[in-house]
Amino acid sequence: MDSISFKDYPILFVDDEEMAVVTFQHLYKDVFTIHTALNGEEALRVLEKHPEIVLIATDQRMPKMTGLELLIEVAEKYPKMINILITAYSDLALVIDLVNKGNLFRYIGKPYEEEFLQRTLFQGIEKYHLLAVRENFYAANRAAIAKAEAEKAKRGNG
Repeated sequence: MDSISFKDYPILFVDDEEMAVVTFQHLYKDVFTIHTALNGEEALRVLEKHPEIVLIATDQRMPKMTGLELLIEVAEKYPKMINILITAYSDLALVIDLVNKGNLFRYIGKPYEEEFLQRTLFQGIEKYHLLAVRENFYAANRAAIAKAEAEKAKRGNG
């Protein structure tokens, strides 16, 4: 989407493997504004400090707090955030749980293809952007929409 400046939509990448975090930053630093965390607790602190973050991509298997647990908490606290789970383990029950509880946008297997992950991040930001545009449109036009609906109801009753 040419009209979106992806750098204007910060993302958070969470992985307990420091090399994975460094690699992610290296691969995508020119395309996205990136925040990182090495565990779920740190990720929640980063989100509190940076409310402008719109997308989180997290590893599943981490000590203390799994990616599932993190995304469930994120979905509760930040319901508009786009959530992506990255894991080397395929577990259908986990995916179903995330879809139902964690507002999951995508589930990506490790090792991931760099271009596929970048495309997925683009799509997540595009979704966030489009939902924000829609929300802003309805907020700006709420009075006109209500008036039109009232007139339509009045004509229907008259």
